[in-house]
Amino acid sequence: MARRKHKRKVSRIVILTTDAVNAKTRQIRIRPMVARLLMLVLCCLFGGLIGYIAYEGQIWEMNRAHDDEQKAVIASLEEEKGRLEAEIESLNVKIEALSTAVNAQAETAEALQEELSQQSLPTEYPLTGGASIEEVTEGEPMVIFTATEGIAVVASAKGTVTVVEEDETYGYRIVVDHGNGYVSIYRNGGEAQVKVGDEVAQGRTLFLVGNDNKQLVYQIMKDGEYIKPTDMLSING
Repeated sequence: MARRKHKRKVSRIVILTTDAVNAKTRQIRIRPMVARLLMLVLCCLFGGLIGYIAYEGQIWEMNRAHDDEQKAVIASLEEEKGRLEAEIESLNVKIEALSTAVNAQAETAEALQEELSQQSLPTEYPLTGGASIEEVTEGEPMVIFTATEGIAVVASAKGTVTVVEEDETYGYRIVVDHGNGYVSIYRNGGEAQVKVGDEVAQGRTLFLVGNDNKQLVYQIMKDGEYIKPTDMLSING
């Protein structure tokens, strides 16, 4: 039976010494696997060093290009920021102008609403000319005007005609509802110049005063109750 051959182990020896006269020599035994690993590491380090030296200029150039690119991006962003700030300032100016315009329109609308509201209050004189006035305060308050021929009986405020009918005492009776709780009543012997449903403006003719219908009985109601017309009427002279 043949004897097995044993594979001889091979080791590497590293000798360390100096050039001193009495220098001692030191031996370091390194296994082949370790020696190969050390050689591989040294080769890698050496190759990396050579690559770094060879491409150092390109690396610096790439870094410089990257820095320049970043600076360009930052400059572009700063420019965009300035543009946006200018646009925001312009928009703020427009917003302020619009706000001023809206406020002015609101004030105008409020003034118009106030004017319309005033036009719905039966405060105006119900005749286009002069007349003598007699006030009756007992019972249903009223004002009796004795007018001159040729003038007109007119609506004391804007509103809607709700009644046009005959009146036993004065001939005809017209009622105008002003839409705010106020109602004005006109009694005269002339022919009515409006009909039920008509929208009348302040000053609209209701009767024409002739020789035989010079008297006008004028009354005002507020929320269904008679009030003194002289408390509302604006009479000059």
